[in-house]
Amino acid sequence: MEIPLFYILALTAAASAIVVVTNRKPAYSVLALALMMVSLSGFFILLKAYFVAMIQILIYAGAILVLFLFVIMLLGIGSSDASGQRKVSVFIKMRRAVNIALLIAFASQLVLMISAAQHAFPQKNFSGTVETIGTALFNQYLLPFELVSGILLIGIFGVVNLTQRELSKKA
Repeated sequence: MEIPLFYILALTAAASAIVVVTNRKPAYSVLALALMMVSLSGFFILLKAYFVAMIQILIYAGAILVLFLFVIMLLGIGSSDASGQRKVSVFIKMRRAVNIALLIAFASQLVLMISAAQHAFPQKNFSGTVETIGTALFNQYLLPFELVSGILLIGIFGVVNLTQRELSKKA
């Protein structure tokens, strides 16, 4: 039962991730991202990490995506005009080629880093319980935990800054 469920979750996550990137309407992209987050929490359930799965749904699919929708609606970001014909110039084609080359370079570097990290650091066996996650989070991974909270704080400052610019332009 686990293998078919894994493939269903993988197909759902991949398809919804593609919809996130390709959709022109930001609200639909956020909803597709929510579906992807729910399917990722299904992966955690398959790994018997129930606490991490619930945190995935509560924090990411709940709070963060609601914040994204709030920012989209606050800034009034609409969909681009799909009915108009877009002229694809040489510059746009070159930009796409450079983006593809950078994506390939990034993916190859990511594969190299992951393979090097697996050989350099032995993997520890963490189960998805609250005790093991709390112990690891506040002992081993305290600095990355604090850095992530700082990055989220910078994101909040950015949203406030964008909102203030929009309000000052309207006034």
